[in-house]
Amino acid sequence: MIRHKTAAALAAAAAVTLMNTAAPAHAATGQVVLFTVEFQELTTWDDPTGCYQLPIGAHQVNNHTDSDVHIYADPFCMQRVQTIKPGYGAHVMAATGSFSA
Repeated sequence: MIRHKTAAALAAAAAVTLMNTAAPAHAATGQVVLFTVEFQELTTWDDPTGCYQLPIGAHQVNNHTDSDVHIYADPFCMQRVQTIKPGYGAHVMAATGSFSA
């Protein structure tokens, strides 16, 4: 009887582990486009993965990828303040520090 309880407990633990395992990270396909001021060229990131620091003067971020873009209040992608859905753009605060896709 103890073997059956142990086997059932192990099976349950394995099922919970499989359900809680995150899917592998998906790299965004497309571009994130940043507008600062009228007399500067647009800044673009192609197929972004990871954390990117926004330049000083960042004004608007446009998401032309197939994934959400997350805006953070710090340069290390730690404190999320905004999410931009694919096909949308958003004004960002001048003090915004970074984004990830």
